[in-house]
Amino acid sequence: MKRKIIMMIALMSISVSAHANWLEDIFKVLMATQGIQLGMLDGQNELLNVNKDILKSQKDIDSLMKQVNSHLTSHSGWGNYQSHDYQSYGDAARDWSSVMHMAEAGRGSGALGETIGEMANQFPSDRYAYSRGISDKRSQQYYALKSQTALAARAASQLDYNKIQDQITYQQMLQHQIEKTFDLKAAVDLSSRIQAEGNLINLEILRQTALINQQQAMTDLATVNAALANAKFLTK
Repeated sequence: MKRKIIMMIALMSISVSAHANWLEDIFKVLMATQGIQLGMLDGQNELLNVNKDILKSQKDIDSLMKQVNSHLTSHSGWGNYQSHDYQSYGDAARDWSSVMHMAEAGRGSGALGETIGEMANQFPSDRYAYSRGISDKRSQQYYALKSQTALAARAASQLDYNKIQDQITYQQMLQHQIEKTFDLKAAVDLSSRIQAEGNLINLEILRQTALINQQQAMTDLATVNAALANAKFLTK
């Protein structure tokens, strides 16, 4: 009987010990699981903080872009500030044929037409007197065209030269306004205005280059006419 009791007590001890080990293992697993969950929670919190920082940065960028946009959509007034046309010859000089017509008449409207009138009075050409002395039709046409081209080129050259100092003063006036701009839009508009004025001057230079080319073409035409006259003389 005593032996049975001892065996039961031993079995109970073993069972209690096994249960204790089993409970300890479960407790360890639960603790490890909780640690993992806490780590995941910390990671989620960090990710949430990062997203909050990103959102704040985006809001800051949006705010700055709105400020920039407000500075670029206002009306500064520099586009038309003390606007003055120093390049136009007038509506009567829109194309070369119109210029030749004014040169033929010895007068015209607009800045170039007035200058042509002044030049024509100083050195008047007389195509009729030339035609009475030279009967060749080709030579007569060349004289008329050459005299008109020379008159137009001289008038345009004088007109542009007389405007140079005014244009320099005008550019300097715009340059002095740079320090008076009060925001980004005004600074950009003034810079664009100065660039536009410079582009107009470049177009004026291009026009003078075209006049030089026209005069050179007339000189080349004289050579062609001389060659044709010689050929006609040799074939008589």
